[in-house]
Amino acid sequence: MLPKRYSIVVADRSTGVLHRFTLAVRPTLALCAALLALPIGWTMQSARSMTAQIEQLQLRSASLAVENARYRSATTELSGRIAALQLAIGELRDSSIVDPQIRRAIGRLPAADTPNAAALRSLALSSPTETFNLLDDLLLTLEVQLTDASDGVDRQQAFAAATPINLPTDGRISGGYGYRQDPFTGKRAFHRAIDISTGYGQPVYATADGTIESAARNGAFGNLIKINHGFGLVTRYGHLSKFEATVGSTVSRGDVIGYAGDTGRATGSHVHYEVWVNGRAMNPLQLGAEPRSQSAN
Repeated sequence: MLPKRYSIVVADRSTGVLHRFTLAVRPTLALCAALLALPIGWTMQSARSMTAQIEQLQLRSASLAVENARYRSATTELSGRIAALQLAIGELRDSSIVDPQIRRAIGRLPAADTPNAAALRSLALSSPTETFNLLDDLLLTLEVQLTDASDGVDRQQAFAAATPINLPTDGRISGGYGYRQDPFTGKRAFHRAIDISTGYGQPVYATADGTIESAARNGAFGNLIKINHGFGLVTRYGHLSKFEATVGSTVSRGDVIGYAGDTGRATGSHVHYEVWVNGRAMNPLQLGAEPRSQSAN
């Protein structure tokens, strides 16, 4: 059984003075446990909060997908109806044309004594051109609105495809976004990225659709790839061992663009991952970024 107390003796060699400290085992262990519980509890709470945010983003993404599908279906249906109306109007217009000789003959008929006969004679001599022109204008307005709605759906889908929602490689997050102690200088510095620790040569994937803007050596970042996703969205992937994509090529979410490494200023094999929105860096985790093994490409 462990003793209830420990005594620690510290001797000063120059003066020979002894200093004795007595520690109670149970209170000391309780204090250590409490100190360890604080970061563990904070980590668990952060993990639960992040999981809830990811679930909300996934639900919103699914809702947008359903909404886009409904809009696409409605657009197709309306387009078919407009085409059918245009065909029907064309057929009616053709049917309304009366041979000039017949029209002249009708006009020469003597005035009818009954109201119905007069109405029929008036109808035969009239032309529904104004009605057809009005219908044409209405259909043209509908076509313009339908085109605008279709363009809006296409743009929404393109924006969704261009939004980075995955982590670029499998692994654990070894460096967070924000202020931290620089591993080389030891000074406090702002880290505009997250670091993902992974094996050397592991595939690195594009996190959204876009165009490779650059793929070259870039100082402390080593081999760095920059993808322009449009809509003001840009992602950067650093410390790569090798490039797979070439400048100017178009990539889709989930395409391999390179391989993890330790080029540049790196303490080990990992991927330095940045997200920029309209020229400003943001934490990728705020977009619901998660390991590829837990999310669809």
